[in-house]
Amino acid sequence: MFSRVAVIIRTKDRGRLLGRALDSVLAQTYTDWRIVLVNDGGSRAQVDEALEPRIADIEDRLLRLDNQASLGMEAASNLGIRAVDSEFIVVHDDDDEWAPEFLAITVAHLEQHPGDGGVSVETEIVYERLTAEGRDIEDRIIFEPDLREITLVDLLHYNRFVPISFLFRRSVYNELGGFDENLPVVGDWEFHLRFLVHHHIGLIKGRPLAFWNQRRSALSSEANSFIARTEEHQLFSLKIRDRLVREHAREFGLGPLLYQRELLAVETGRLHHRLEEISRQQSEGTEQLARLVGDVEQIQRNVRAASQPLPLRALRSVRRRLRERGERQRSLDLHASRQHAVVHSPASLGKEQRVAVFGDVGQHEYHVGDEAMTHAAIAALRKRGYENFVVLTHDVGQTSGLYGLPAAPRPEVPWNPFERHQLLQEVKHLLDGGPATERAADVVRTFQDAFSGCSSLLLAGGGNLTSQYGGLLFERLAAIRVAHSMGLKVVVSGQTVGPVLTGPDRAEAAEALRLCNVVGSRERHTHDLLTSMDVESVLVLDDAAFLAQGVGLDASALPPSGYIAATFAPGSGAMPRNDYHRHMARLLDLAYEQLQLPILLLPHVSTFGAQDGDQECHAAIARLSTAPDVRVLDQRPAEETAALTANAELVISSRYHPVVFGLSAGVPVLPVAVDYYGEVRIGGALESWGLRRLLRSLRHLGDGDDSKWVNSVIGQRAGIREHLQHQGTTLNAFHEGWWDAVTAVLDAGSTPGPLTPLPVVDSNPSLILEQAESPEAARLNASNEIAIGNLAQHTEWLQGELSQVAARPDGLRGSIAGITSSGQKLLSGTPLQAAAERFLTRISR
Repeated sequence: MFSRVAVIIRTKDRGRLLGRALDSVLAQTYTDWRIVLVNDGGSRAQVDEALEPRIADIEDRLLRLDNQASLGMEAASNLGIRAVDSEFIVVHDDDDEWAPEFLAITVAHLEQHPGDGGVSVETEIVYERLTAEGRDIEDRIIFEPDLREITLVDLLHYNRFVPISFLFRRSVYNELGGFDENLPVVGDWEFHLRFLVHHHIGLIKGRPLAFWNQRRSALSSEANSFIARTEEHQLFSLKIRDRLVREHAREFGLGPLLYQRELLAVETGRLHHRLEEISRQQSEGTEQLARLVGDVEQIQRNVRAASQPLPLRALRSVRRRLRERGERQRSLDLHASRQHAVVHSPASLGKEQRVAVFGDVGQHEYHVGDEAMTHAAIAALRKRGYENFVVLTHDVGQTSGLYGLPAAPRPEVPWNPFERHQLLQEVKHLLDGGPATERAADVVRTFQDAFSGCSSLLLAGGGNLTSQYGGLLFERLAAIRVAHSMGLKVVVSGQTVGPVLTGPDRAEAAEALRLCNVVGSRERHTHDLLTSMDVESVLVLDDAAFLAQGVGLDASALPPSGYIAATFAPGSGAMPRNDYHRHMARLLDLAYEQLQLPILLLPHVSTFGAQDGDQECHAAIARLSTAPDVRVLDQRPAEETAALTANAELVISSRYHPVVFGLSAGVPVLPVAVDYYGEVRIGGALESWGLRRLLRSLRHLGDGDDSKWVNSVIGQRAGIREHLQHQGTTLNAFHEGWWDAVTAVLDAGSTPGPLTPLPVVDSNPSLILEQAESPEAARLNASNEIAIGNLAQHTEWLQGELSQVAARPDGLRGSIAGITSSGQKLLSGTPLQAAAERFLTRISR
């Protein structure tokens, strides 16, 4: 049956809303329409229930399509449109409504304006709350009330009209090729942009003819995607903008874009300058307030002293002197401990010396990577004759049991940038012989107790010298300073520094790292950054690169035909969590299609027996995967997890260490970075093995090349394995040489001589590995993420500073209240009180 207007209604599990939408179409005064109802993988019973009381009125003007599984909004729209032949098309979402005249007025407009490809109407947003009886209207507002014309310029900023308000010609739809089915959201905006490049869209103002219903608090299927999926809208809006910018650059070059980027940088610089000015003013205000508080407190003491009997004043004076003497003694004790905790003797410089090993172990959630690096560092030193260790940890009992070694606690530190910076200054002041604050004394004392009897401190590898993990950064900087003050040798092994490192953190990190005997950088980014900070470092591999070698596994518990090992972190960067799970499940399915092997999901961060962290994330991904054999494994110790990863046929991971374990074992990898921090670390590991181009980030997923990337890597897995095995001997020898150099430093207590540089490994020319994006775009993205990270840290800093300032007025008010109270007591019952009252009476007149 032909109708001039095709009304496309997409629905999924919204039975009671669907009935209302159908009523909205049935109420139209214009009747030459046909409904194409696309049930996109939802409940058929709900659709039946909504249709049943209305089917007689609809008669033969209904075409129903039931999708077995959800195709997505834009695919559902395309399916419905292509199922019928019609002159005009409108997409009627199943939760929206029309005024009865909507179709009559919009069809008449297009008949009268043949040059318009479509027409939109004035739209009202209706905020509603669904109830058992129906709905309660919370508010009504006109959407885009100032819109007088629909233009491409306006739509470049955001979508200025929505599907429920838009009737358009099928001829234009056919010309444009329909909606982009790769977009889970904002597909209507992308379609409107393409539409306006070639055709004008009319606008009918006057009164609302379309009603965009929104529910602020609804959950699950009854929620608005615009509200419930805000982050997803933002992400895919950026993807669309990026795609269109790249298309523009291919035709017109990068000149205009570079100019705009520079303009943005200038404006951002002005913003930073303003923030710095505000910070300076806040500091001046804080100093003035501190002086005022001090003056008020002095007045308070004077008034109280004048109002107290002489014996009480003498008693308080004695108590104050005892307290000050205790503070001086505490500083002297710490100073003495700082100077004499280490006995320098020939024995302390040999293999008998005690080494303090600092890794991020004993966390609430077991972290395979951090534990693996600590295991590897201790194993490397044991191989060279060392046996006397103490391990710094957050959980002494757990670490002692896992390592069979003495363990010592680490101090509790603040994470706010302003607070930890203040505390670090207090620690430095104390170590320089100044008076102790209680919190600085706790930090110094905790580290001194841990380092007691040690000659060396080894900071095992990790990615925690970054402002993003400020508490961990502070721990390392404070540990280096305390160890140096005690005369310990300090070795920093296999570190990532940055990429976010704010001004204060950068200065403090540079100052502390220059005190170390040797520093190892585990990727070129870190090496270059440290060079810019005037810190010498050696480019090395990750401490745990070859941890899996020699670790035995129970082969009977493994799939006999081999398996795919996969690990995914819960963090999804800028991508909404549900989409992240969907993309990761897609990678598993693509890998399974090619290899037909069981998939073992190996957690790297979770609590033993708690099914949290990676395990919870893995369970969500497994539910979305269509592969028939996906196994969510429990948390295992670091060495066993490394061996399980190294024995796989393929490694898929958004975490760093599974990639490291796979590379050193010659296993092809499919690595995904969730943010720039991940790109630096995973990309650095891949670069060391000549496979930097294997890396993909979340922004590269879902662009239609997922299968191309996966198939390319798996198709070349034999070549990749051969390449890795060929390089493995050279890199393993270098790795052993690095630990020999560390041993030389620990034994002799000096900076090592020139070390063998990390071998430069070129990509195998026979491997066809495509770059995910242009180097210019990669650098632009890196610059943006670092800028955003630094700005976030600066905001945290200001918040900490303001919190401290905000707490002071209470003390000031308390001081003033104390003055008033003391003054009343002092003046009570004296001639002064009567004189003061007469004076107040006089001036009040």
